[in-house]
Amino acid sequence: MQRKRIQNKISESRWSLPVIAPLAISIWVMACLTDISVIPSLLCVVFSTYLMMELNNANALIRIYSRIISCTFLLLTTMAMYHFVHLRAAIVVLCTVGFYTCSFRCYQDNRSPGWIFYAFLCVGCSSVVWVQTLYFVPLLWLMVGRNLLAMSLRSFVSSLFGIVFPHLVLIGYFIWTNQSERVISHFQSLGQFGQVLDYKILSLNQIITIIWLIVCAAIGTVHCVRQKRSDSIRTRLLYNFLINVDWMAIAFLIVQPQHYEPLLGIITVTTSPIIGHFLALTYTKWSNLTFKVLGLGTIAILLFNLWTSLPIFF
Repeated sequence: MQRKRIQNKISESRWSLPVIAPLAISIWVMACLTDISVIPSLLCVVFSTYLMMELNNANALIRIYSRIISCTFLLLTTMAMYHFVHLRAAIVVLCTVGFYTCSFRCYQDNRSPGWIFYAFLCVGCSSVVWVQTLYFVPLLWLMVGRNLLAMSLRSFVSSLFGIVFPHLVLIGYFIWTNQSERVISHFQSLGQFGQVLDYKILSLNQIITIIWLIVCAAIGTVHCVRQKRSDSIRTRLLYNFLINVDWMAIAFLIVQPQHYEPLLGIITVTTSPIIGHFLALTYTKWSNLTFKVLGLGTIAILLFNLWTSLPIFF
């Protein structure tokens, strides 16, 4: 019998989420006390956490009982809280979780245009607040066809309607308010690129946060690739979907760091299940040590971000 270490006890505990959630929300409430405009972002994170639970439950991303994916998501979003207080980044987070929740329901069902529509409606809503989301659409189409085995002509048309519908609403709003020139400027930004590899625009805590997330993504990716034979075919395909999107977002951020906040949201959402798989399904002393290092490191970065972003409390 495999020995349960502290890593496994926490990962499999029914008390993990009930303990972590109030602590994380209390930190967000601290931010709301200093700036009431943070409340919509907090609501996005709370709803995103619920959708992460649904994503795990509906797809059995972890083959044992565990709330570690939701816990990891809450910890990572709280760690990077002051990058998600802006509503645009919070909406991208919510839309990303919504896309995964809806699209994964279409596994091996190419006659489910409804869920495909809802999934790409999330992509469309995300692209309304951050138009560069549209760069991910070709990869998402490929993943829906190759990994979810759910692409057909009806599904493709449904995805187009899902992407276009929010923009029709946006265009109608701009025309109604006599701001038609903003329609052109919104889509023009798709062809506008900043200086490549310009990391001078990033602060120290931004650099530390993204490096930490990349480390988590790398650990989780290596684990998923090495241990894929232990999972069902469906689970392998779903994790392959997540890994491809995650590393595309990381590559995008490395090349164009001016899009830090929305890309950080995509990376945080997508990395959470990947590293959660590692934390819940490894049992060695080295994985236990890694769990402790990741946990303490996340808390340290959280405190550092609070110290640099919330001077009123220090």
